[in-house]
Amino acid sequence: MKSVLPQDPILSLPEAQEFEESYFLGDEKKQWEVMSRAGEAVGDSALRDMRELRTIPHRPRVLVLVGKGHNGADGLLACKRFLRTIPTSRAVVWPWAPKGECRALTQRAFEELIDFASKRIEILSPAQQMTGEEIEQAFRKITESRGFDLVVDAVLGMQGRPGLQTPMEQWFDLLNQRETVSVRVSVDLPSGITESEPSENKAFRADFTYCTGIVKQPVTLDFNQRFVGRLRYLDLGFFEDADLVVNQNHFRVLRSSALPLLRKLRQVHSDKRDFGHLLILAGSKAFGGAAMMSVRGALRAGAGLVTCCVPESLHSAMAAACPEAMWIPVTETPTGGLALEGLGEIRAVLERASALVAGPGVGSDPESHSLIREVCRMFQGSILLDADALRPEVIDPLTEKEKIVLTPHRGELDRLSANNLDRFLTSFPGVILAKGPHSRVYYNQTIVNLFCGSALLARGGSGDILSGIIGALLARGEYSTADCTALGAMWHGRAAEVLARQHGQEAVTTTQVLDYLSFALRNDF
Repeated sequence: MKSVLPQDPILSLPEAQEFEESYFLGDEKKQWEVMSRAGEAVGDSALRDMRELRTIPHRPRVLVLVGKGHNGADGLLACKRFLRTIPTSRAVVWPWAPKGECRALTQRAFEELIDFASKRIEILSPAQQMTGEEIEQAFRKITESRGFDLVVDAVLGMQGRPGLQTPMEQWFDLLNQRETVSVRVSVDLPSGITESEPSENKAFRADFTYCTGIVKQPVTLDFNQRFVGRLRYLDLGFFEDADLVVNQNHFRVLRSSALPLLRKLRQVHSDKRDFGHLLILAGSKAFGGAAMMSVRGALRAGAGLVTCCVPESLHSAMAAACPEAMWIPVTETPTGGLALEGLGEIRAVLERASALVAGPGVGSDPESHSLIREVCRMFQGSILLDADALRPEVIDPLTEKEKIVLTPHRGELDRLSANNLDRFLTSFPGVILAKGPHSRVYYNQTIVNLFCGSALLARGGSGDILSGIIGALLARGEYSTADCTALGAMWHGRAAEVLARQHGQEAVTTTQVLDYLSFALRNDF
């Protein structure tokens, strides 16, 4: 089944520059219209993401670092949007160079901001003309009464070069270190990063990076991850009529518009069987909660029927705690895992299932791994393997790997790849969801990046919930295995974003993500 999800290419810096030149063809009116949308998108996104740290204060303060190019214009327009949205907010604009040295549209953005809110902004002298001591003094002066709730880095865009001038290096180092800055965001890419690995730790360090219109490859490189923070893709419609560019590029990003594909009314004349029957093999005496979280993830994701096979000692408690699912007690090993002897019990329900999830919480008992391998050999539908099922002894003997989805985190990937990670990721015949701060879906030589989620997901159990969500989508059979995987991961990530904005990243629990799946699906981002 072919992918139907909206995806855009991730381009190298030369490719992005060439594309923009061919897209705008020197039309400043078109450039200004796109810049205005980019600035509004950055302002709105920053306002949402700031809430992961704290509730927006009554009189928020914003510091905008402005470069000479169009990146600076985006930052100024984002500031204007922020000031418009919160009338009590105030801003300080700190340019790198004098206004007269900026590009024409950046000067226009300066003028628009001044015209809109001249009494609510302060414009500092250019940092380029200051010594390190003067930069320190200027920063101390603007923070002596109160710090900044938001700093927007809009200094260097894709035409930045490796290596920073000394004043700029000192400028960024100061802003990276000071606790008087709450949240740091970058427009397009953090100033100072390029496609070359930096020799030293010299770049702006963002908490969030907003990729406006085009995702540039440097933000995806491993050596830049300490600078980019959480990535967000702000789609400006550049590739809606550029199918050739998208199709020829196998390194892509999933658009936010993908998730609403799941937002639809159910047919009136339907019953539970129309929405899939998911079979889950999960849990052990030591890790019973993993089975419960997978089941609840599947139920919340809309599976019509969920059957979960658990060790018999867990059965009564599970059935009482979650009566919406069907719980099958399976003979267990002396260590409390799923015993191979239970294959007959599982086979009796296997033919009724439309998808299978195996692995969450099953533990390290080799007999449980043998049971999962034998069930996978018999099952004809889509299979998701997670957690303790992600082992070479389970996967390697299977002959129909095209129907399999693997959902490993980095440690599990290392266990599977035998020190040849890139080859494993690109050669596995099925689908791999490589989980991490920015997860990726690998399939058919294509890599789809998912710029969603929150660091609050760095908790035990979040992967178990995710396996249930993806399993429910696989069971329904409406999309390809790759699309189900990407949609499930995006849904999970968006729910985590909403939870973090409501309650922060710290004082929450993993299962609270379940309560925000509905909001994430019913609302646009």
